[in-house]
Amino acid sequence: MATHYEILGVGPKAQHDEIRHAYLAAARRWHPDRFGSSAPIEAKKAEASMRRVNEAWRVLGDASLRRRYDLERSGGEDLSGRAGHIRTDDGITRVDPRLLDPTFLANRRQQQVDEIESGHSTMLRVLPVVAFFGLLIGIFIFTAYANGSSATSPPDSTVPGPRIGVDAGACVRIQSGPSLIEVPCTGTIDGRVLGAHGEGGVCPALTIREVVLSNGVTACLGSA
Repeated sequence: MATHYEILGVGPKAQHDEIRHAYLAAARRWHPDRFGSSAPIEAKKAEASMRRVNEAWRVLGDASLRRRYDLERSGGEDLSGRAGHIRTDDGITRVDPRLLDPTFLANRRQQQVDEIESGHSTMLRVLPVVAFFGLLIGIFIFTAYANGSSATSPPDSTVPGPRIGVDAGACVRIQSGPSLIEVPCTGTIDGRVLGAHGEGGVCPALTIREVVLSNGVTACLGSA
């Protein structure tokens, strides 16, 4: 079977431009449009030749595929298991003589470089994606923890100062006694609890009304 080089009519050491020109010439020669009025057998022959020309260019036109092709032609695939050694019939392991061929060695080294570069390229593509998803997971965990903490920790409702029977911020009405009763803030209220103090204390700055309760504690009320 003819090699890709023979199909294009170039030598194994041909440069890329030489191979490209040979491919264009062969493609013009075997293009099916030139055989439209030919006999069916000639048209089929041209079609088959065109497929071989295209395949030869696909391999030899790509530097990486060409190196692999050259390595396979030189038998490089047989070295994968023994790192360049062969065992003869007498049981003695010797260096594979193909390793003495400079072209073979160059192709083999280039194949190894291509495989390493391909692995690095894959890692460079995968690492950003992994980092992105790791960041999303971290944000999700932090958000869930923060929401869980706020849900389990009730707001501070302690009235600053002595206890007066209602929570801080509650809307209240003043009852007889006097005393305070918590009511909905949407209805009629006498104020909102800001705090309380005993004898000698003072109310917060926003206090608009002070009520001395029956137990002697002063409730500080602000506006609703």
